[in-house]
Amino acid sequence: MARVVFFGSPDFALPSLEILLPTEYRPVLVVTQPDRPSGRGKKLTPTPIRKFAEENGIAVKVLKDFDEQHSIEELRSVQPDFFVVVAFGLIFPPPALQIVKQGNVNVHASLLPAYRGASPVNMAIVSGDSFTGVTTMEMVKSLDTGPIYLQGIVPIDPMEDAGELSKKLSKEGARLLLDTLKGIDSGRLKPVQQPDTGVSHAPRLSKKDGLIKWEMDAISIHNQIRGMNPWPGSYTYYNGNYLKVLRSEPYDLIPRSDPPGLIVEITSTGIRVSCGKGTLQLKRLQAEGRRPLEFSEFVKGYPIEPGNVLEKESR
Repeated sequence: MARVVFFGSPDFALPSLEILLPTEYRPVLVVTQPDRPSGRGKKLTPTPIRKFAEENGIAVKVLKDFDEQHSIEELRSVQPDFFVVVAFGLIFPPPALQIVKQGNVNVHASLLPAYRGASPVNMAIVSGDSFTGVTTMEMVKSLDTGPIYLQGIVPIDPMEDAGELSKKLSKEGARLLLDTLKGIDSGRLKPVQQPDTGVSHAPRLSKKDGLIKWEMDAISIHNQIRGMNPWPGSYTYYNGNYLKVLRSEPYDLIPRSDPPGLIVEITSTGIRVSCGKGTLQLKRLQAEGRRPLEFSEFVKGYPIEPGNVLEKESR
């Protein structure tokens, strides 16, 4: 029975933890980040991984950062064979990487060396890629540069958003993780250094990354909208008021003389907006302080009209 310490926090990590439970790699300890405010009341809520681990009788350690007193010593005292890391959110210092006997296995949601960093799922969609994947790798000091164990390819549907794609990738990551641990244990799987070509980066996103730039072409804006959903969310302004766009669909790529952001018309299929090139249909929207609505319901209760221009800043 291997001694595994599992590091993870969000929903993305759940399939990987779940797949290990009935195996010889059932974690002896789960490490997760502190509870965070959630919902309108900002009530402190445990991470999905903490909740799942406690429900299944696994010991949990909450770790804010590796500088916390005695954190390295506590991890060393577990005498782990493996550290398994899935969307944990902290960079491991060298003393932590030196604890395990067999391997520090990280599940990363891209086909490395593409999209190293915190937002690989978002950037694959924003870039308009038709496929992405998952990589298991051995962790090293430098972020996402360690040698690769296994990779799996996952197609990207042109209409799916980052939340939907994340669910697919999390399941593929769980499968690869179990195969990786078995391969290392048996001695038949050795990591291979990442190639020097094809390197790209996916830095941590902020709210401002969701601002829609209507001077871009319709397909690029569509990719941004789905790549930023559910977080940080794509948004624009109408008459100076914040307006979130949750789903869209390119209508055409015909060059137009209209100013970018102009609401051209409202039809039975969407709110058509002029872009730098082409027209985009807005399909699902959310006004500030209101719930998300399909466009057909949205236009009934929100004073949006053709001839007005969606803007990049509030007034």
